[in-house]
Amino acid sequence: MSASPNKSKDSILVRKASGEIEVFSTEKLERSLLMTGASAKLVRHVIDRMRRQSGRGVTSRKLHQMAFQLLRKEARYLAARYILKRAVMSLGPSGYPFEKFIGALLEKQGYQTEVGVILEGACVTHEVDVIAKKGRLRRLVECKYHNREGIKCDVKVPLYVYARSLDLQNNAPDQYDHEFWLVTNTKFTSDAVKYGTCVNLKLLSWDFPEGNSLKNQIEREEIHPITCLTSLTKHQKNQLLKQNVVLCREISNHPDRLRKIGLKDRQINRVVKEVTQLIQNY
Repeated sequence: MSASPNKSKDSILVRKASGEIEVFSTEKLERSLLMTGASAKLVRHVIDRMRRQSGRGVTSRKLHQMAFQLLRKEARYLAARYILKRAVMSLGPSGYPFEKFIGALLEKQGYQTEVGVILEGACVTHEVDVIAKKGRLRRLVECKYHNREGIKCDVKVPLYVYARSLDLQNNAPDQYDHEFWLVTNTKFTSDAVKYGTCVNLKLLSWDFPEGNSLKNQIEREEIHPITCLTSLTKHQKNQLLKQNVVLCREISNHPDRLRKIGLKDRQINRVVKEVTQLIQNY
């Protein structure tokens, strides 16, 4: 029999898949809630509600769902920010929306971008997911999108991308300084990071590099995928993605796109309100 978890009366208990009960640390959750723009008062309210409802032990997934629902009740745009990681992971099923999203992120950083470009290498032809140019700098970006957590890019991926970069480098225009990037919405294995760093392949994942990860850059540049919106159903989001509508700002600039997927005026107004609050309340 496992020992009982060491807890105070204020602890939140969670039930693991094995059935064991453990103490859930609220520090990371509190930081995530505050990052949405929620007030300290609202964060305390959410945590207190969790404490009252988790006496017998709930799953951590259930706790996050609870936090999402409480934020959504207060303000939809707060809930939209809270599910950013899940929203980026919902940009499928194909990888193109993620490529377009990365292109938009680089545009916010001052680059001129193209998505899905065919280039001739020294030996063979390559499709490059994103090309970004700023002055003399030219980034060629390979995007690896996954729609499930727990999938990591292992060392085979940077090995493959580096081999492609050598062929492209040997036929690259001289007027640019070239960088080759590998970007994923999940994580890299330690060997992937070690190899990429060794061969000077630039790596960007949800949590790497520390302090300037994909998550950090998305939050800093304030770009929002439509998949984070709480006023649209999953089916409606997928309809928009099929029309290559990836960013919330595309809805803000062209709300008529919502009418094309069957939304009525009242629904359109609700979505536009959430988008406006999401963009403005930073």
